Amino acid sequence: MSSATVEVSGAQAARWAAELRAVLAAAVGPDDSVSPVQVQRSAEMVIAVIGLVFSGVEVAKTITEWWSSRRRDGAAVTVLLPDGTRIELTEGSQARLEIAMRQDGTGQH
Repeated sequence: MSSATVEVSGAQAARWAAELRAVLAAAVGPDDSVSPVQVQRSAEMVIAVIGLVFSGVEVAKTITEWWSSRRRDGAAVTVLLPDGTRIELTEGSQARLEIAMRQDGTGQH
């Protein structure tokens, strides 16, 4: 098991994060968990944060597929791993995210 924090930002960050959380909750295994969305607001930006505990790297595909469907609307997603790795999703970043998750130990189960 490993953990990650998923940050969603953009004009509709809270709504998008709730959507992504629902998708993740449906996709993770029975021993995995997805935290409730926490919204952080500043004068410049709203960031919605989802905590994630999971095994396997399939979650990388779930996150990148969701982001791909929302990026044209302005959604930005950043995944933070416990080792300090920070991956801002861009076109083609699923493989990079999967590799980082494996190196972090999430792909071992």
